[in-house]
Amino acid sequence: MWVLLYRDGSTRKYATLGVYSKMSKAQAEERRDALVAEANARNANTPDANITFGEFLEGVALPFLRSKWKRSTAATTENRIQHHLKSEFGERRLTDLGLKELQSFLSAKAEKLSRSVVAHLRWDLRSLFRLALAEGYTDRDPTAALFTPKEAAPSPSLTLTKEEAETYINQLEPRERVIALLAIFAGMRPGEILALQRRHVSGDCRKARIEQRIYRGDIDTPKTTTSARTAAIPPKTAAALKEWMELVSESPEAWIFASENPSTPLWRDNVWRRHMEPKLKTIGLEWATFQVLRRTHASLGHDAGIDPKVAADQRGHGIGVAIDVYTKAALSRRAEAAEQLEKAVLTA
Repeated sequence: MWVLLYRDGSTRKYATLGVYSKMSKAQAEERRDALVAEANARNANTPDANITFGEFLEGVALPFLRSKWKRSTAATTENRIQHHLKSEFGERRLTDLGLKELQSFLSAKAEKLSRSVVAHLRWDLRSLFRLALAEGYTDRDPTAALFTPKEAAPSPSLTLTKEEAETYINQLEPRERVIALLAIFAGMRPGEILALQRRHVSGDCRKARIEQRIYRGDIDTPKTTTSARTAAIPPKTAAALKEWMELVSESPEAWIFASENPSTPLWRDNVWRRHMEPKLKTIGLEWATFQVLRRTHASLGHDAGIDPKVAADQRGHGIGVAIDVYTKAALSRRAEAAEQLEKAVLTA
């Protein structure tokens, strides 16, 4: 028999090439060369088993993830990964990281950070190790069993009451008042509001097409597929918007909320820090950020008896997110519900 002993990576292997009487030496050598070439090609494409977490992050994971992230996602997620994960595990060999160590890391973070941030770090680790497993940098995924520690404190979900919402709106100057009205009553994200051009708004200002959004000066597509929609604008908000649009150029491409340079739209951070927050600080409502306004739209709508599906479509996200994340029922509504249940059960 023609027999070949060779190494495939770090493994010593044995192969029978053929029967001596039926295979010439030249044929055996040809078969040998094919097997060795196949092993060499396979090992040339095998990822480095000694790669560190930081090397994998910079050389493989982040370049791949950036290709699918929107800029707004990249800005927050990449910063979180670099600050918390790379600083902790950057010099460690990727394959040395196990479940116990990663869970201890999350537990330590839970003592200092909000539940939301810890949950995001867990999700980041899951994404990175799934990618490492798919690319062959590790043969196991220790993150599948990770959980968010119960010690992680949830961030308070603040919303404006009806009375606070009215006070909030009246405190602002006309331009910022219209922005707040669109956020609270039309359920629009700040990036969607500031990306509006005249062509997106109907003549009576009762409808706005959400076809784009702005993030730090960049015009991008809507956040998700459900975010691309036509938002209904209620009468009083439409009237305020129509009055404001009398100051806007008649060009279809004109920005509804332009910056000092009419050819560019406002930035969210600028309009908040320079124009909204200082005004609201005088009445103690500076905590009501754009995120709070979005949650307020969901919660006040829920208290008003608006169908959850309709409200979710108006805001441009799924009904599960609408109920679980944004909607906070007022205490008065919960008290009414508790009383209603009690009356239905207790007859005496």
